[in-house]
Amino acid sequence: MSFMELAQIIQLNIFSFIILVLIYSNERKMKEQLVTYKIFKFIVKVGMLLLIVDTSAWYFNEKSGNLNLFGNQISNLILYIFAIVPVALWLLYVYFQVIHNRNRATRVIIAACLLVFVNGLLSLMSIKTGWYYSIDSNNVYHRGPYFWVHVLLCYSVVNYTFFFILFNRRKIDKRYYKSLLLFPIPQLVGSALQVAFYGISLNWSGLTISLLIVYFNIQDMGLNTDYLTGVFNRRILDYHLRDKINNTSKNKTFSAILIDLDDFKKINDNFGHHVGDEALQETVGLLKSSLKKESFIARFGGDEFIAVLDIDSIKHLEMIIYRINNNVRAYNQTSGKPYEIKLSMGYCVYDYSSKMKVEEFIRQIDQLMYENKKKGK
Repeated sequence: MSFMELAQIIQLNIFSFIILVLIYSNERKMKEQLVTYKIFKFIVKVGMLLLIVDTSAWYFNEKSGNLNLFGNQISNLILYIFAIVPVALWLLYVYFQVIHNRNRATRVIIAACLLVFVNGLLSLMSIKTGWYYSIDSNNVYHRGPYFWVHVLLCYSVVNYTFFFILFNRRKIDKRYYKSLLLFPIPQLVGSALQVAFYGISLNWSGLTISLLIVYFNIQDMGLNTDYLTGVFNRRILDYHLRDKINNTSKNKTFSAILIDLDDFKKINDNFGHHVGDEALQETVGLLKSSLKKESFIARFGGDEFIAVLDIDSIKHLEMIIYRINNNVRAYNQTSGKPYEIKLSMGYCVYDYSSKMKVEEFIRQIDQLMYENKKKGK
């Protein structure tokens, strides 16, 4: 391998490593108690390890000296042992995204560990047998006669995970489905090219792209959205309102609606929490159908939502309220649900001259909502 080819591989690996470090450093801020976050972080750490080891393997290869020979042997051994780990962890990640039950994951965990163990054992035996790979006396790496077994083991896990996603697509959040399905493709393409054309290194860079897909579409979304309803959470609501207030002027302002789902506790008590969750999701669906697509909707509390609209006219805002009430009325007449959705709303146009802060503005629409609730009762 020429110096330029080696330099290109090292540069690509370093670039991929930096991306994974940035992902991992931001993941530290996320919810550590969720098993999916822990698995994702572990995949990122394994990816960083494999990029380092892959770089060292290419560096030591074909260089003379016992130290280089040892480095080449150890680097390739680690690569073969750990190559199946990211896809095995991916299987667990997908499983927990679908099942959400640690107790039911025992069989999947055992199967994944078994495959990792078998692959690791064959990798260790290859030092003597050369089944997966061999390093000759000139310190040159060669693929072994059973290299295809290693590839087959890795691909079998990917294929199983892929079909598991397809068969359970109705159980998967629609926001996550495509990302879960697309995850293995960049690494599959990279590894397929690497298998077909020896001398290129795209496998772990492909894994980096796969992790980016998940990070932006699932992991990072978890920071900004409410898991149950899919709308924005309180954290992003505060940022968004602060930004809207900071950008208001005499000629430019906005409106907000605070929506409370009435008798939510009764729905939970009479029909169970799963029906209560459904009522919250149906409420969000009604709000989305009543507002423009670009409208900002966030879950403010347990049964409260806030919609932020680019409207500066109270008459226009009242038309939106009228539309929401009409859609709720039509829903209750045709839904066939054992409960009715009833909403109390407080709304107003932000007054630029008041210089209210986020907390003060929320208190204002909250007070208006309670006044309307009393009138309704």
